[in-house]
Amino acid sequence: MRLRRPFPARGRAVAAEHPLTRTLVRFGRAQGGASAVEFAFIAPVLLLLFVATIEIPRAIATNNRLAQATITMADLASKSDYSDINDVFSAAQVVASPYSLAGIGIVLTAGGVYQAGNDFVARVCSSVQQGDQARAVGSDIGPPPAGTASKGDRFVMAETRLSYRPLFSFFPFLNGLTFTAKTVWPVREGIAKNGQVEVVLPGGSPCPA
Repeated sequence: MRLRRPFPARGRAVAAEHPLTRTLVRFGRAQGGASAVEFAFIAPVLLLLFVATIEIPRAIATNNRLAQATITMADLASKSDYSDINDVFSAAQVVASPYSLAGIGIVLTAGGVYQAGNDFVARVCSSVQQGDQARAVGSDIGPPPAGTASKGDRFVMAETRLSYRPLFSFFPFLNGLTFTAKTVWPVREGIAKNGQVEVVLPGGSPCPA
């Protein structure tokens, strides 16, 4: 007597032969697209890290160059040997190169130390600006800068302000970031007025006695 093989369940036979089922089974076993899916998840993170390695060091370098440019302008202004104050302003970009200082605000101030009661105060004698607002003549700056604590001392101060312009907009904290720097420099060369050697900036007058 010959035994017959049992027929598979009808539902299973239909499911195994259905084209859509075979396609889903092949898709579940396939490994070729796994790498593409994984890369799609990590690509934004890699891009963000790549941009960060460019943008953040650039911002730090720009701030450092701004500080160096401010020192240079204070040094140049303290010598009083410039033919045009714009030459002093232009020196900022030369020092900052290759980083751009487009839109920089610069204020140069020549000041003196005066006695106010029992204290000493630094006061504006002359001031010029580029892209900013000059200090008012006769206004108080505050306590005397370091190295100018005696009545009659003269100094030059350079102040800068720069709105940072990022290459990319991925980092909100870099958008609208403003760098500032300030340097006070003793007068190195100038004119003798009221018994003191001082710098008189264009359009200004010597410090009063």
